[in-house]
Amino acid sequence: MKHRIAVAQAHPQIGDVPVNVASIRRLATQAKDSGAEMVVFPELATTGYGFRDAAELSLALSDGTGLDRIATLSDELEIVIVTGYAEIQNGKALNKAALFSGGKLIADYVKTHLWNTEKELFVEGASLPPVVDTPIGRVALAICYDLEFPELLRHCALEGADVVAAPTNWPAGFEAPSHYGPFNGELLRAMAGASTNRFYVAIACRTGLERGVDWVDNSCVIDPDGYPITPLFRGEGVEVADIETDLSRLKDISPRNNVLGDRRRDLY
Repeated sequence: MKHRIAVAQAHPQIGDVPVNVASIRRLATQAKDSGAEMVVFPELATTGYGFRDAAELSLALSDGTGLDRIATLSDELEIVIVTGYAEIQNGKALNKAALFSGGKLIADYVKTHLWNTEKELFVEGASLPPVVDTPIGRVALAICYDLEFPELLRHCALEGADVVAAPTNWPAGFEAPSHYGPFNGELLRAMAGASTNRFYVAIACRTGLERGVDWVDNSCVIDPDGYPITPLFRGEGVEVADIETDLSRLKDISPRNNVLGDRRRDLY
């Protein structure tokens, strides 16, 4: 089946949920106007990223997470929305992703692999990513650093994911050597994960300075061959890609090889 999906590169404002939800509405509308059936937003798109501590994050969430408005938006625009967000649950700060369709929360996920200072703020997840049926096929959720763990992406493949939707915040300063071209190291590893599992990966990174931190940007959709099929870009915006879920379900890479069937389960 052919579908059109979008990645939205947003500039969240630290601690300002209403402004960030308004930005999500604007970019989701742009995606819908471009014919997209699903749009992915960055990690912590509702709150921003660089909180000093859980108390500051809790204050930002004092009037709610904003998810109710995003759920309504998914129904209003008739589009699947995946977004990163933060939540305080039983006194613990969680870095999460949610998938909405038809006004309903279809999937909710806590980030499994925390990056750097996230470990001082958030509690890591205790469950593997969900893989759920949506109008554009089976979608898995992953968040940023999760993409660098082959085991997690292989789980998504074994659960039949057509697309891994990945809200992301890639901080600048960890770029690959210049001879790698436009591909930062994190993107290269995501490209490898798409190729070795033969599925699409839709990465939505943030943009804009936040408390002195800049970001790589480079939101894109990667195809099952492991190549970006949308332009890499800087700044706010939306890019769309036409995908073919039949390709993500074809795991053969030669007449005698299948990326899932060739696993040596007797050895590993």
